[in-house]
Amino acid sequence: MASSTTILFIPGAWHSPQCFDKVIRKLETHGYNTDVVYLPSVGPVIPHSDFSEDVNQVKKQIEIAADAGQRVVVVVHSYGGIPGCEAIRGLDWETRQRQGQPGGVVHLFFCCSFIVPEGKSLISSFGGDDLPWFQVSDDRLLVTPATPKETFYNDMNEIDAKRAAETLEPHSYQTFHSNITFEAWRHVPSTYLYCLKDEAIPLPVQKMMVEEVAKGVNIQTDVVDASHSPFYTAPDHMAAAIKKAAS
Repeated sequence: MASSTTILFIPGAWHSPQCFDKVIRKLETHGYNTDVVYLPSVGPVIPHSDFSEDVNQVKKQIEIAADAGQRVVVVVHSYGGIPGCEAIRGLDWETRQRQGQPGGVVHLFFCCSFIVPEGKSLISSFGGDDLPWFQVSDDRLLVTPATPKETFYNDMNEIDAKRAAETLEPHSYQTFHSNITFEAWRHVPSTYLYCLKDEAIPLPVQKMMVEEVAKGVNIQTDVVDASHSPFYTAPDHMAAAIKKAAS
C-alpha cells in the first residue's frame, strides 16, 4: 500500500517544507511517496492579501497525486492546516470515486495545527487579536515571530534552535484573516498529533480544537513529548504516527 500512497507535507507560517526532511526520509524508507508544498505566502516578493494562492498551490499538488491514482495523506503543520483544509474540497477519496476519478485524499494529519470552523479565520476563531509574539509590519501586510526559539523550538539545543530560526522568512499576514469555507476534517478521516511542550499552540488550545471545534467528529489522536516542531526533535515518533494514519 505504501507505493500507492503519497504523503503531502504542508508547513506552517514562516517555514520552508525542508523542516520535514527527517520525517520524509524515514517514510521514504518504508516505500511511501512524498511531496512538499512551498507556500507562496512565505517570503513573498509582494505580500498576499489572502490565502488563495496557498490554497491553489496545495490543491494543484493534491490533484497531481490523485490523478496518478494515489491515495493522498495530507500532513499539515500549524497555519498549514488553514489552506490545507480549504484545498481538500472535492478532492477526498470518496468524492472522486463517485465522480469516476482516480485517487484522492484518504487522511488528514494535523501536527499541532489549526482546526478552524467554517466562516472563521485563524485570527477570528481565537478572539480576533494577534498573538503577543507576532511582529506585524506597519502596513499590516507581513508578520514575523518575535521569539521563534522560545515559541517554536523550546526543546532544541541553542545551536539547533538558532539554525532553525535562521531558515524562517516573513509571512503574508493577511492570510491569517482568510475565512475557511470547508471543514475538511468532517469529510476525511483525521488524526491530531498533540505536542505536549508546544508554546505556539499550547496543549489546552490543541485539545479545545479537537474536542470542542470538532466536537462529534471522530478525530484520532496521538501524543508526543515535543515542542511545536516535532519534525526536528521527534521525527521517529512523527513518522510512525503518519505511517499509522496512512495504513
